[in-house]
Amino acid sequence: MAEVEQLSEELTTLKRVVQTSLHRGQLSKGVHEVCKAIESKQAKFVVMADDCTEETYKKLVVALAKQFQIPVWRVEKGALLGEWIGISKFLTKTKKIKSRKCSSLAVKDFAIEVSEAEKEFIEGKIKGL
Repeated sequence: MAEVEQLSEELTTLKRVVQTSLHRGQLSKGVHEVCKAIESKQAKFVVMADDCTEETYKKLVVALAKQFQIPVWRVEKGALLGEWIGISKFLTKTKKIKSRKCSSLAVKDFAIEVSEAEKEFIEGKIKGL
């Protein structure tokens, strides 16, 4: 049960960082933007969906991140990332109409709204990746 709570805390914190970075213009999404952010060394870390069906896409992003020493945080589902960045369509807050995936995104910088505790938590996790 503690592992479930820990995972939930990780994803909740990651979601908050991703969404606040998106609203502050500090997020790259999609293969082109993510690769550009990695190559220009603007990305602090990359979030990659494990259920991405395009193997060359995954290999490219992971290899670039490794080359430029940028950590890659893996999540299980791209639909989760799609929800976080607002590309999924909802009828109400709980009823989803269309689920769209996002295979990768790069966080360039932490937004002002992210607390020091959240920054330390995320930085601690990406050091372990």
